[in-house]
Amino acid sequence: MSVNFIRISKDPAVKISQSQSFDAGYCLQGLNILGHAQLIDLFIGSECGGQGRCGKDRIQISEPERIHYNPPTELEHRYLSDALIADGWRLACQCFPAEDGLSLTVYFTG
Repeated sequence: MSVNFIRISKDPAVKISQSQSFDAGYCLQGLNILGHAQLIDLFIGSECGGQGRCGKDRIQISEPERIHYNPPTELEHRYLSDALIADGWRLACQCFPAEDGLSLTVYFTG
């Protein structure tokens, strides 16, 4: 089980491309989603190294998978509107899998 990253276009008219997917190979509860990406050298937008100061490491999580993560943090509410959070957008540095061994898919625009 692992975290699978799928690159999506910043243009909402462009469909998701499954050809640009990257598999972390594992899923660990104590490691945020940014950390999973960094361990496979995948840049997803963080400019502050995961300190929660830039708000650039935005990822999107599909509705059925949102229950498998911690709730949005205060920092995420600072950088993301309520509408974005409701649409599944999170900051990868603030987003942690709820347990080890899950099979998760994360969308990013990086």
